[in-house]
Amino acid sequence: MDAFIEFISPFALAILQGMTEFLPVSSSGHLILLNAIFDTDLGIVFDIVLHVATLVSVVVFYRKDIASICIGCIKECKSSNDKPDKPNLKLVAALLLATAITGTIGLLLNDFVESKLRSTLIVGALLIVNAGILWISQKKGALRLTADGQLNFKTAALIGLAQGFAVLPGISRSGSTITTALLLGVRGEDCAKISFLLSIPIILGAAILHLRDLSSVDHLDLPIILGAAVLASVTGYFCLILLDKMLKKAHFHRFAPYCIVVGLIAIVAHFVA
Repeated sequence: MDAFIEFISPFALAILQGMTEFLPVSSSGHLILLNAIFDTDLGIVFDIVLHVATLVSVVVFYRKDIASICIGCIKECKSSNDKPDKPNLKLVAALLLATAITGTIGLLLNDFVESKLRSTLIVGALLIVNAGILWISQKKGALRLTADGQLNFKTAALIGLAQGFAVLPGISRSGSTITTALLLGVRGEDCAKISFLLSIPIILGAAILHLRDLSSVDHLDLPIILGAAVLASVTGYFCLILLDKMLKKAHFHRFAPYCIVVGLIAIVAHFVA
C-alpha cells in the first residue's frame, strides 16, 4: 500500500497543482494538505517543476495576448516619442511595478511562511479568510480607481500588494489578484488575463532561484517528474478555460463555500490527528 501511495502521489499532486494554481482556492494550501494526507514531501524541486508546468498553460492559453503585447511594445518603441498613447508599454510597466511589489513582500515573508505557517491549522484558517476574499468579489467597482476599466499604476500597485500576501498558504494568488482587480474597477474580461500575466515573472523568478537544486534530482525519477509536469500543464489549461467562463458569468464567488468546507475540515483534522 505504501508503495502504491508513493507511486500515485506525484500524479495526484500534479492534478491538484494544475487545478488549484488557477482556480481561486490556493495551490500552496492544497499541496500542504495533500502532503499531510500522503505523509510525504517530494521537495522544492518537484514543486517548482509543477509551477513551471502550469506556467506553460498560461503561456499557451494567453499566447495571442502575449504576442500582441510584445509586438505592440516593439512598434511603440520604434514610433516617434511625441505620441503620448503607448498602451502596451504602459501595460508592461504596470505589470513590472506590480511584480516588484509582490517580489519584495515575498522575499520579506518567505522564510517566516516556510518555517511557521505550513501547518494544517494555519492553512485551514487562511482558506476561510480566502473564502471571504472571494465573496467580496461580487462588489465589483466598489473601490474604483480606473475610469476606463484598464490597468493603471495605482491599480497595478494594489494588485501587486494583494499578490504579495498570497504567499500565505491558503490565500489564493489568483483569487486575491482577480478580486482586487474587480473591486478596483478593472474590466471583468481583463482581470484573469492580468492576474495570470503577473504569474509569469513570479514563477520564472522562483524557478531561477532554485536552479541550483536541480542537481539533486535523481535521474531515475525523471520520467515520473516529467509525466507529472505534463499532467499539471494539461489540467491547468482546462481549468483556465473554466475560470475564464466563470468570470464572464460573474460566478467567481462560488468558490467561497468550497474554501470554507475544506478550511473547516483541515482545522478539525489538525485537532483530531
